[in-house]
Amino acid sequence: MIPSFDIIIVGGGIVGAATFYKMQRRFPNFDILLIEKENRLADHQTGNNSGVIHSGIYYKPGSQKAINCANGRRELVEFAKKYNVPHDVCGKLIAATDQSELPFLEKIYQHGIANGIETIRRVNPNEMREIEPHVRAIDGIHVGCTGIIDFRRATEVMCDLGVGMNNNSKVNLGEEVLGFERDGLYTKVKSNKGEYSCRYLIVASGSFGQKRRRGSERKSSWFPR
Repeated sequence: MIPSFDIIIVGGGIVGAATFYKMQRRFPNFDILLIEKENRLADHQTGNNSGVIHSGIYYKPGSQKAINCANGRRELVEFAKKYNVPHDVCGKLIAATDQSELPFLEKIYQHGIANGIETIRRVNPNEMREIEPHVRAIDGIHVGCTGIIDFRRATEVMCDLGVGMNNNSKVNLGEEVLGFERDGLYTKVKSNKGEYSCRYLIVASGSFGQKRRRGSERKSSWFPR
C-alpha cells in the first residue's frame, strides 16, 4: 500500500512552504507532504532574488494583486519578527529624475494612497538626499514600510513550523515529482523515489517544474474548502 496524505505540495520554494505552513495551521489534523527535487529548500528563484518585501504600491487599486501584496507584506514582517527571520524594514525611494516622469510618480503615489500603503510620503530633493546621499532627482516618494528579508530562511522556518504541528507531516528533499494520475477521489503522485496518494494536490514548483511536466494532467491542484 502506497503512503497516503491528505495534501501533497510539490515545490519547496516560498510559495510551497507558505502553503504548507498555512494549510497545516488551518487543518492541524491533516497529514501533509511537501516534495522538493533539490537537496535544500528555496534553491531556485526564492533563494536567488533580491529579497525585497514589496509594499503593494504599484498595483491597480482594489485589485487582488494589490490587496494580496499589502496584506502579505504585513503578515510576512510579523512572521519574521516572531520567528527571528533576518529582515530589515529599511524603506525605499521612488525617484523622478526629470519633468516627464512627474505624472507617473503622481500616479504611483495615488495608487499607494488608494491601496492603504502606510508610511508613504512625498519627499523633495533635499529630503531624498538625507535618506540616500547619492540620489539626484527632482521629486520622489518615500515608502517606509518596505524592506528586505532572507527568503531562504523564511522558507526553512515555515517548513519547520509546519512539520512541528503534525508528527505525520513531512518535507522530502532531493525527490523529483515525475507525474500525477487521478484515481477517483484521490491523486497518485509519482516521483523518482516512489509513489504517494493524496486527497488534495497543490503544485507550487514554478515555471521550470511546470515545463518539465507538460503533458501531465492539467487540473493538478485541488484545494480543501
